[in-house]
Amino acid sequence: MLQIRLTAPYAFERADVEKPRPQKGEVLLKIHSFGICGSDIQMYHGRHKYMTYPVVIGHEVSAVVAETGEGVEGYRPGDKVTVEPQIFCGKCYPCSIGRFNVCDSLKVMGVHADGFCREYVTVDSSYLHRCPPDMNEEWLSMIEPVAVGVGSVKRGAWGCGGNVSGLNVAVVGAGPIGNCAAQAAKAMGAEKVLIADVSAARLEFARQCGIEHCIDTSKVSLSDAIKNFFGSRGADVIIDAAGVPASMHAILGVARSSSVIVVTGNFKEPLTFEVPVIQRREISIVGHMMYVREDFEDAIKFMHDGTVKVEKLITHRFPASELKEAFEFIDANPDRVMKTIVKL
Repeated sequence: MLQIRLTAPYAFERADVEKPRPQKGEVLLKIHSFGICGSDIQMYHGRHKYMTYPVVIGHEVSAVVAETGEGVEGYRPGDKVTVEPQIFCGKCYPCSIGRFNVCDSLKVMGVHADGFCREYVTVDSSYLHRCPPDMNEEWLSMIEPVAVGVGSVKRGAWGCGGNVSGLNVAVVGAGPIGNCAAQAAKAMGAEKVLIADVSAARLEFARQCGIEHCIDTSKVSLSDAIKNFFGSRGADVIIDAAGVPASMHAILGVARSSSVIVVTGNFKEPLTFEVPVIQRREISIVGHMMYVREDFEDAIKFMHDGTVKVEKLITHRFPASELKEAFEFIDANPDRVMKTIVKL
């Protein structure tokens, strides 16, 4: 079977390897496709701090059950599934309270362990999520990024009583994760949702996904956008999905007293800010890492019932045989690309 590994920055290695066989508790998956995300791009450029080469990339996956191992219940050949790609110990304190996403020894398939850029993969059945049989098979690879968006909104709601319903939510950064977060906020009942970016193209994708209030902060300041849309109440939750110092500085400038800032963007450089601004206004800054199992289930539900739309987010498709070309295209067309799908 075909397997492709990233062996060094910008270097892929194709190989014909033996098809795996499922062991006890495992399921053999036939991979349909996977999505390329920001982490994959960092790895391709050699800028990911927490991985080592070589590795089989791909963690946003669409698959079909091909075979089940001994003792597997609840799955059968032909089931459409996606995989929650977190490998956790199940024993540390975060795991003991259900926060597997911040396990003390967390690894992610496709980053720290081999992922899904191969025709067949065996995984423990506990990592699977069954998807509705009528769900578009390509869309299954979008469940993981939607789950990130769901998780980021819930993380912000923790500091506002735990309920998303009725909140004013602002999302800074209209890439795939920011788009999914804004859609998730709407799906979970937020009163008002605003998304901001400096890219007119990405804001247009947001409009096509049903996000009505899209602000181009190259033309209107984030401060004015927040005041004009939310009024004196401001934003209860502000999600930083951009991950650059300028975005966080802008957010700190518009955060009202007692608001919650969620850091879900992947910062690549250090950030400095005035701590007294946080202390004196009781602003909460919380980190957000990936998702928990319930976020995946919510993502599947929202996508299936149409409250989160992903069709417009899939802008480009490449066969696995053109994997390097896919990354080159993303590099050359940052404003045209939202989500690129690689088909096995």
